[in-house]
Formats: sequence, C-alpha cells, structure tokens
Amino acid sequence: QAKLKAAQPIEVEWEGETPKPAWFWWNPEGKNLVTQWRTTPFAIDLNKDGLNDLVMLDQEGYLAFFERAKDDDGKLILKHPQRIFENEEGNPLQLNERTAGKSGRRKFTMVDWDLDGDLDILINSKNIDLLRNVAEDGGYRFKNEGQVAERILAGHTTCPTTVDWDGNGVPDLLVGAEDGYFYHLTNPNQEK
Repeated sequence: QAKLKAAQPIEVEWEGETPKPAWFWWNPEGKNLVTQWRTTPFAIDLNKDGLNDLVMLDQEGYLAFFERAKDDDGKLILKHPQRIFENEEGNPLQLNERTAGKSGRRKFTMVDWDLDGDLDILINSKNIDLLRNVAEDGGYRFKNEGQVAERILAGHTTCPTTVDWDGNGVPDLLVGAEDGYFYHLTNPNQEK
C-alpha cells in the first residue's frame, strides 16, 4: 500500500528576511513558507513553463504567485512571491485583510469558468463567489461577480473544486460544504 512521505516544510527563496503574519508569536525556521491559517494552496502551471507553481495567500492575506523554477544546479525551487493578481481597481488582490483567528480561511480554485480563455477564481463564501478575470492584457484583474448560485450552503465556509463528470470539456462546480454534503453545479456557460 502506498504511504505518504513524512511532513516537510515548503521552502521559498525569499528576498530578505523570512516573512510571517504579524501576530505570530513564533518565527519561521530558515526559508520556510508560513502564511495565514486554513489557507488553500493551489498548484498550477500558471506561466506555462512545464513546472507547477504555487498560488496562495501570503502572510498579509494577498493572493500571491510563487513561481516554481530550477536553480543553477537544476534543483527545483520556489521563487519569492509576486502579487500579480489585482482587484477591479488595479490594486493587489487581498482576499482576507483580517488578522489572528480571523485570518486566512480562503478556499479557492482557478479555472476558466466563463470560457473566455482566461482564468477566473471560484472562492468560498456562503455559496461560492465568482471572481471574473476582466484583464484585457492577458493579466490577472478580477471583479467579484457575487455568488454563482442563490442557495446558502454555509454560515462559515465552503470549499470549491471543478469536475467534468459529463465529459463535455466544460468545467462544472463541486462544492464541499460544512454540513458534510457535496453540491454540484453545472456550469451555465455550456458553449465551448
């Protein structure tokens, strides 16, 4: 039977001192990645170079791009994060500005939900909110379009992912909710 490897820290090639959330009473060791709690890490080859990058909240609640690369010796590394994701006004996309026990708690997935050729974000809420990518230059600028459906699934949080169970090449939404159930939403954008 397959076994998981032992837990190990994720290291980042930080530019300067290793950051941490301001309210943490402890300091990270070495180059360890430390961020807000209950935060979803999302692995995706965002820059299409054949290596899976990491997209997740940084220590201040901004959505950040941790590029995967190879160093001069060919070893895989994560580069210092970049805040390449923007809100509708063009400012860095902060998904949680709260601190301490109210920090983090963001669960999301990135997918071309509206089938226009760029990545959107589906993010937890009382249902799931759509952050539509409205960038015109191939970048990452997002407008919150609100909930994808009216039904309230949570008072606390939900967890989105996408599936294509009908095999039509269009991503549909699968939501894990705090009531222990899964909810499925067929993508309303069915022309591909």
